[in-house]
Amino acid sequence: MSFASSASAAYGKMPEDIFPQEITREELRQRAADFIDEMIRVSGDTRRYTVEMVHIPRSVRAPEGAVSFAPSMPYGLRFWGNTAVYMDILVDGAPFRQVKCQFKIHVFDRIAVAARPLAPGQPLTESDFRFEEQELGSRGKNFLTDGNEIVGKTLSRPLAIGTPILRSMLKTPDLLKAGAPVTLISRLNGVEVKMDGIALEAGGAGKIIRVRNNASRKVLRGRIIDEFTVEIVHK
Repeated sequence: MSFASSASAAYGKMPEDIFPQEITREELRQRAADFIDEMIRVSGDTRRYTVEMVHIPRSVRAPEGAVSFAPSMPYGLRFWGNTAVYMDILVDGAPFRQVKCQFKIHVFDRIAVAARPLAPGQPLTESDFRFEEQELGSRGKNFLTDGNEIVGKTLSRPLAIGTPILRSMLKTPDLLKAGAPVTLISRLNGVEVKMDGIALEAGGAGKIIRVRNNASRKVLRGRIIDEFTVEIVHK
């Protein structure tokens, strides 16, 4: 026996009579998509985006009464994978049913790409890259949108023209080479002492390397300040 026949036999009414209101699939999609738009607006994100429908449930029939909706996004906005919007359907203010809608949010931004074929090891200049709008996807945090993060850095691998420059590809060029003479600065208990030394390792600004005090021949650890100076680390 069909659902319609069962309902008619049990209640003397057809399902359309028991649940006379229809909430269409399109209305559910639109309300969920509007909620995503609002959440992105509230977040302050100004990047261009599109919303792709992945799954919307079938139309829902509801009993008589004033229908309202309470959408929620318990797992937040996701700019990779799927974003789930849970739509609570209320009738006369009372919970009636919850449905789950799923979307894929495509986010676009102007990211740095190679303006010409680039070789590793050479400090990058502003002429080495340009900005193009591309979809970010799951690698969004690895793309670069600020040229100041690129200029002066070197690449760990060659890049063809038009290839995105990723944060993970960039290296800070070495200020010191192993064997370079340096001034060692030791600051301890408010006293500063300078001495001549030799860098035993290469590194960029801020890196901690091994150095040797020329006078005592003792090997110490220090932080690179610039191409001439290493500050001894006391630990």
